[in-house]
Amino acid sequence: MKPRIPVSVGVATTTVLVVAGAVTGLLEARIAFSVLIGLPTGILAGAIVATATARIYGTRSQSVRAALEGTAAVGPTFLALAGVRYAIAATRGVLSTTTAIAVALLVGVVVAVLRGRSSE
Repeated sequence: MKPRIPVSVGVATTTVLVVAGAVTGLLEARIAFSVLIGLPTGILAGAIVATATARIYGTRSQSVRAALEGTAAVGPTFLALAGVRYAIAATRGVLSTTTAIAVALLVGVVVAVLRGRSSE
């Protein structure tokens, strides 16, 4: 299996979440419905990053691929944890948004480190 497409989708998901959240957060004091600007901006950034990742993934060094794979793990992990928090009411006291972000970042770092070591 060629990991180029799953990595591109994962990196795009992470990018959409980060850019949409940042733009929405920066504009919320000035614009009432800042999400209407933040979400399209995040989607556009995600599409650009997905295209770039798909083009360069196979041509870069192992360390760059490992970093891309780690980044690709963050967004889907956060979405999965957010889905668990939404679907299972008992987890809401334990699984806050901050905890989900921290766990997703930890998963990304672990994936990047393990993938970076796998070729050595």
